[in-house]
Amino acid sequence: MDLQYLLYLQENVRNDSLNPFMMEISNYAISFWLLAIFMCLFWCVNKKAGLFILTSYSISSLTNAIVKLSFCIYRPWIRDPRITPPMIQIANRIVDAKRTASGYSFPSGHTQVITSYFASCAYLSWFKHKFLTILFLLGIFVVAFSRNYLGVHTPQDVIVGFILGSLSVYWSYLFINRANQDKKSDFKLLIYAIIITIVSILYFTLKNYPTALDAEGKLIVDPQKMVKDGFLGIGVWLGFNLGWFIEKHYVDFSTDCSTKCKIIRAIVGVATTYLVYYKLGGLYYDFLPNYYARMCQWTSMMLYIIAIYPMIFTFVENLIKKKTYKNNDIDALKEV
Repeated sequence: MDLQYLLYLQENVRNDSLNPFMMEISNYAISFWLLAIFMCLFWCVNKKAGLFILTSYSISSLTNAIVKLSFCIYRPWIRDPRITPPMIQIANRIVDAKRTASGYSFPSGHTQVITSYFASCAYLSWFKHKFLTILFLLGIFVVAFSRNYLGVHTPQDVIVGFILGSLSVYWSYLFINRANQDKKSDFKLLIYAIIITIVSILYFTLKNYPTALDAEGKLIVDPQKMVKDGFLGIGVWLGFNLGWFIEKHYVDFSTDCSTKCKIIRAIVGVATTYLVYYKLGGLYYDFLPNYYARMCQWTSMMLYIIAIYPMIFTFVENLIKKKTYKNNDIDALKEV
């Protein structure tokens, strides 16, 4: 029934005019630039709201990896060759919808990530801006539908992705409440996070995966590539938890600053985070196995977002304030 639904969309709904829109919407759900919006919210506008959303994202990234690598469900076009994700022309390039579908199929990572983002936003906006809540929920629906439309996920994939994304928001709420109790709770949460990281690494590397072969004797799906995606989830989880602990106990930045300061924080932060991920993150692949390079790449980025960059801009802004106060004092003495 689930595959029949995808065939129906493929034969009766999919068309060349709608394809680019669906592809762009689908890609945007897990893009760096959407994450950048919540990074800026965290650094510049509302620290608590940004932390809540990023917490949900980190939980969602790990749980999606665990479930994907536990069930190992093949993609729809592998299960039924009649399903053909489209090749779509966007601007001057041709994009293969299959390339947006890494890892196993169940559950949908795009749906789960966008749910962790937008369901968090919907919860935060519900009491004062119900219209925004509706827009956020609509955004989740459109992304989930786009994954079915493109033929890269079944309805079950997106439904379970939505459920797990929603649960990630709830778990984020529990995490934030527990973290607000006392410093001992913070240390325990960090230890739990590290234990979960170690267990996940062992589980992903030691688990047996399907090794079915096609008619030519080649692997239908290479488990090594699937596991690499799983280590992305571990990296997000570990980097967030390390960053959260360091920021809370050793940085404790504030968003109470001028508009000019906020704009500078946002521009510099997005640019440097991009460099940390693509330039510094790429170096790991020169001396680490792919699994661990992937994990370290995402650990570094999340750690930078949550703790290192706030540490840098807090230090620089404090230096500027001290210099300004010192110059003002000198000017006042000269007037005397």
